[in-house]
Amino acid sequence: MEYTHLAAELIAQGQFPGLGLHRNDAWLVRDRETWLVSETASEIVVGRVDEDPSRVFSGQHRWPSPQPGRSHGFASPLPDGGLAVSGSSVVTVYDADGRVRWAYEHEPWADQHIASGACVADPSGRRLLATMAGPMEAGGSYRGDLCVALDLADGRRVTQTVLPSASAGYIFQQSHTDPAQMFLDAAQGDTFFSLAVTFEDEALRAEPVGLEDEPFAGLSMNGAFLKLDVGGEWLSRYEAGQSDVSVDAEDVLPEDLRFVGYRPGFLDADRVLAAIAEDQDAVANRHLILDGRTLQPVAELDYPARAASTPWRWVTARG
Repeated sequence: MEYTHLAAELIAQGQFPGLGLHRNDAWLVRDRETWLVSETASEIVVGRVDEDPSRVFSGQHRWPSPQPGRSHGFASPLPDGGLAVSGSSVVTVYDADGRVRWAYEHEPWADQHIASGACVADPSGRRLLATMAGPMEAGGSYRGDLCVALDLADGRRVTQTVLPSASAGYIFQQSHTDPAQMFLDAAQGDTFFSLAVTFEDEALRAEPVGLEDEPFAGLSMNGAFLKLDVGGEWLSRYEAGQSDVSVDAEDVLPEDLRFVGYRPGFLDADRVLAAIAEDQDAVANRHLILDGRTLQPVAELDYPARAASTPWRWVTARG
């Protein structure tokens, strides 16, 4: 298949220590802004991606790691300038100056190599939603992991809901244009749940969206969001009031290629950026521009030779 080729232009670059895009919290959308999260041996580093295309970051902030030398868990920037961190058995909220505001202890994950929590501030900025292990019932039964709403001021538990997943690894995301549209991915072994989370009138709900084994993808906006088959065999678009759209890799991509990278996302209402390759671990990926409504490929990006020969990460401001 031949596509129109568009030249990508390098207009800004920046340094960001410790970035590993395999982490669940490495790329986040929070409160209408895009963030990168990384860690060093002793610190959590959070960078806000600048909307000004002449700069990569509008600011970087550092917090002490709750467990120096070990993974911090899942970190989420807060609207008030603080940071929430969901660890293996405790959720910690830091003020902007690095001081601990509060810590909420919970049941430790049974298998910390597989299960991990996530957190996000609700649209009001007054509550923190966090996933965590639930209690064992009498007789040894387990209803499921929990999504809990905590008061951001003092860590008080407000309400909770039981999730359909158990001992899963979680990722919280928000729509770039509407923080009330919250997405929760749950990876439970070979099964992936994708849940739309709502918190209204102190009622917390988590409802399945689309197909299983089809996690939420990259940046969502204007009510539309993307989901990607875990194997990269198809990409789907969902929007309330509109017909669902799905394209199969074998129908729209060159032979033996699939969607990779886990984060195809909207550049704007009309364009989606998606990576393709033979498999997820391929070193060299190709990047396509897809029609934002039909998901049909319309162009392929060509990168400058200098950038293509370096081990840099290419990150768009919006996806």
